[in-house]
Amino acid sequence: MNEGKVEISATISGSFNKHLDTIQKKALQFRQKGIEVLSPKLSGPVSLSGGFIRLADDEGTPAEIESRHLAAILRSDFLYVINPGGYIGRSVAFEIGYALSKNIPIYSLEIPEDVVLSFFINPAKRIETIKREISTRRHRIFTRKHLTVKELQDYTHDMTKLRGFENETIGDALLLLVEEVGELAKATRNLLGLKSSRKRDLNKDVREELADCLIYLLDIANLASVDLEKAFREKEKHNSRRKWRYKGSST
Repeated sequence: MNEGKVEISATISGSFNKHLDTIQKKALQFRQKGIEVLSPKLSGPVSLSGGFIRLADDEGTPAEIESRHLAAILRSDFLYVINPGGYIGRSVAFEIGYALSKNIPIYSLEIPEDVVLSFFINPAKRIETIKREISTRRHRIFTRKHLTVKELQDYTHDMTKLRGFENETIGDALLLLVEEVGELAKATRNLLGLKSSRKRDLNKDVREELADCLIYLLDIANLASVDLEKAFREKEKHNSRRKWRYKGSST
């Protein structure tokens, strides 16, 4: 029986050849605890071709099936790795690397035997602990006074999925950013007294529009797999070596 409304989603990775039963049991446990499993779906194997197992719900080529699995990872709150004995194969390692590139937390059934992978994976945690950590990750913005750009970017990533915009494209986000820049221009114009049609907290208007612009900028950075804080540092390092001259009015 489901323990409540599904608010957290996960994707499970592991060897279908060796551990399909374990994968499906874990998927069932997650669903019973209120965690939606986006991939794989609970269905039995249909065929084995060249070492690739096709499940009953799978359609398309192996590449298309894997692409959908990666898309599910992108929409998930976390990736869970089934690795009895600690072993992680090449395909699962590839999926782990994809999750890392998208700032998605990774958990595993056991401690990875690969030392490098073990640095990036949280092993052997109870489902309740995982849910608590995901919830904390989402809401830390409200409990901490200062946040890094990276933390804000991760939070934007989580909230985009939670609010149902995981299929948004860079083009979508860019158009929305341009729209918000227009709203910021209007709010700034009103603050400067150039034109204001009604009495209101004009400074608050500017704050809110700036926040909207920042949210979409962070969203675009996530969609483009750009570490915005790192990009800022690199750009300012370059700018610090340039000579600057103000071209504004001299009067």
